[in-house]
Amino acid sequence: MAELELHESEGSLHLAFSGPAEAPLVLFAHPFPLDGSAWDPLRAACAAAGLRTAALDAPGFGRSPARKTPLTMETLAGLFARALDALGAQRAAIVGCSMGGYAQLAFARLFRERLSAAVLMCTRAGADSPEARARREAQAQTALAKGAQAVLAPLLPSMLAPGAAEGAPALLARLRALAAGATAQGIADALRGMAQRRDATNDLPRFGAPALVLAGERDQLIPLPETAALESGIPGARLEVISKAGHLAFLEQPEDVAAQVVGFLGGCLLA
Repeated sequence: MAELELHESEGSLHLAFSGPAEAPLVLFAHPFPLDGSAWDPLRAACAAAGLRTAALDAPGFGRSPARKTPLTMETLAGLFARALDALGAQRAAIVGCSMGGYAQLAFARLFRERLSAAVLMCTRAGADSPEARARREAQAQTALAKGAQAVLAPLLPSMLAPGAAEGAPALLARLRALAAGATAQGIADALRGMAQRRDATNDLPRFGAPALVLAGERDQLIPLPETAALESGIPGARLEVISKAGHLAFLEQPEDVAAQVVGFLGGCLLA
């Protein structure tokens, strides 16, 4: 696996990539509050199928420093395009979970011609309600005042299926390790950026790329019907529900998710 540090006026961005330059590219967009390394097993499965893969750390997470400004979904979409440029790729498929999915919808609107296929996982098109925006701002202030763990400790168990945190302590430990690179500033910036995102529902009919929608059957943060609504909004999209999975389906049911993602992307990109 190779790595790049992309340097811009706003700060640097860490990008990991692997695979031959001539192979179709798949860019992985991580959920809040993890980083690009969360995708390593799924990236390996895609690489074994003959795909080139890349994953970036959003600013404030993993090895990308925070920028001390709201991390909007348009900003993330622009960083995705920057990653494609750095890899010499005109187009890519994007696999995005939760926040990564929000940014993916912005990418489809802003850079439609550069999106070859999409996997939208445990995410939704709708904007935050006023109550949800207020909760995000309270969490942002908590992170800045008390540190990252003040937000992460109560949040992480809810990202798994109900009961998983108690019944699978190794899984919760892995989740905590994957969130360890989240900085207090990065958490605040991402929360504020997600709170600002637009309602993408009316953009879905113009999505313009083959799409697979994956929903966690037991998602506690984004109810299954909200993720499932992406299927009806995006022309030709297919919905698959991952049994027994919560908000991080790719961590809880990695084999099921890998089979769906590799099968879909292989059919779109390698056929």
